[in-house]
Amino acid sequence: MFSRVLVVMMTVGILGAGAATAQHDGAAAIEAVNQQLSDYVAAGDAEGIAMLYTADAIVMAPNADPIEGREAITADFNENFAAGMGALRLTTDEMEIFGDTAQEVGRYVVEAADGSHMDHGKYIVIWKNTEDGWKLHRDIFNSNMAASGG
Repeated sequence: MFSRVLVVMMTVGILGAGAATAQHDGAAAIEAVNQQLSDYVAAGDAEGIAMLYTADAIVMAPNADPIEGREAITADFNENFAAGMGALRLTTDEMEIFGDTAQEVGRYVVEAADGSHMDHGKYIVIWKNTEDGWKLHRDIFNSNMAASGG
């Protein structure tokens, strides 16, 4: 009896360690994609950014209709670059991975190409682990800055 309980406890421990490793590996891969996203923003590469999203991704920006698909995401980032966007810094506050889906909660800062502050706020991203790796699938964010105009 004791040996059977010990085997079950060891199996549960090994499976738990495997899940923790998968969580860590997934979080590290997502962190790398976030860094790539920031690098593409710094380079002004809207097409590169769009490829970090799933083909049917939706970006939900404040005060705008949903931006659906890579072509629309490319166009939106090109508009952001034309408006002066030059840097994006992301800080992950929470990350949970559930098989091939992950959720990330974090904060962002957007700066102009000259380094001046443009925006800061918070975001939630739902990620999908595809055959091409982790991709942003649903991306919603909103500013902490007061709305301008009226």
